[in-house]
Amino acid sequence: MLKRSALAAAAVFWLAAPGAAVEYSPIFGLQMMGGQYFFAGERGNLSGNASALFAPAMKFNERWSLLPSINAAYQGTKQVVDLVGSGTLFQEQMDHRVSVKAMYSPEGSLWRLKPGASFKYQLLKETKDEEWTKGLFDYRKYGAGFEAEYVYRDPFSFRMGLDYYRIEFPNYESLETNAASVAGLARELSGGKVLDTHNFTASASLEGPVITQRLILEGGGYVNYQTFPDQHIVDAAGALTAPNREDFTSTIYSSRKMPTEFNPALRLLGAIAVSGSYNASNQNSFDAARTFYTPFYYNYGEIRTSPSAKLLIGRGKQPIIVGLGASYWYRRYPYRRVQDAEGRYQPSHLIQHNWMSSASLTYPMAAHFNLLFNLQHGRAQSNQRYELTYKYNYSVTNYLFGFSYDF
Repeated sequence: MLKRSALAAAAVFWLAAPGAAVEYSPIFGLQMMGGQYFFAGERGNLSGNASALFAPAMKFNERWSLLPSINAAYQGTKQVVDLVGSGTLFQEQMDHRVSVKAMYSPEGSLWRLKPGASFKYQLLKETKDEEWTKGLFDYRKYGAGFEAEYVYRDPFSFRMGLDYYRIEFPNYESLETNAASVAGLARELSGGKVLDTHNFTASASLEGPVITQRLILEGGGYVNYQTFPDQHIVDAAGALTAPNREDFTSTIYSSRKMPTEFNPALRLLGAIAVSGSYNASNQNSFDAARTFYTPFYYNYGEIRTSPSAKLLIGRGKQPIIVGLGASYWYRRYPYRRVQDAEGRYQPSHLIQHNWMSSASLTYPMAAHFNLLFNLQHGRAQSNQRYELTYKYNYSVTNYLFGFSYDF
């Protein structure tokens, strides 16, 4: 369906510019890396990551252009992903995404109008022997959106956007009953299609120089309204009631960037990003094994900060790039009580601290060809001690080396 839509859109743009030659600017990127990971004291075998991107950009005239893209990625290192409100450990994952975005620039206007659509299929393996496409948390994401951008001073702009996307978990219904009894999933997750959602997002952002031309500030925010058509509200007795779950997430963020040129062969780009989010949900939770009821189980507040720096060494379009980065985020669940190692509920409320640091090196070997090295270390810490179902306290380190090819 998405492919047919892209072809139809291309045909419309072609007809809008009769007799005009289409300008093609294909973009291709390939990255392959191998290495090793260390998770929670365990040393993994050599594994690898790979990704590829193809985006044949097309310009029909000065007003219309089209950017379809196809990208795929494989990750063979362990990671913890939050899909149901807590961290679930996955051994491997694959992502496949197809998207198309058009851009219309009205003649004599500083506005750029950008409709688009996308499809993503993510496959997640909780165990090595699990078959691809059979994962409990595999999901498909269908999206469409519209962005209006006002370029008040190129390349700086003001942007507004409206998006809709649907996420569906095709395997969750058939596997859920067994998973709930074995893994101890909460009462609200019992049933078919309970993780499927409809999402509506509104966003706005502004970017531009402040004080000095070298200091670039970006700020913005977005709100996301999420509905769960098949997930009913849990009451204090553990029964599922008629209303369905609804979540409302609001986020504000800002970033500051300051490029510095010491000389033509030595440049530095420093940046820091800060954001804050709050998720408000009407869903409760009931632990049937301990007959414990928690109202507003999925409510949380989060703050995050991420400083980074890139040092570019050398002239031309392919300098040596040395990167350093760090992130810290703090999340608090104001209604969710922590448990001790045996699962008994305690008076304190759940708090999570997460740290991530990274170092990278990009070394050009030939035109469009770079050697890559990447080192990451992360740690998650929480006052939650019961981890039979989800991971709350762990550390992970991985190093990867490989190459990238782009044109």
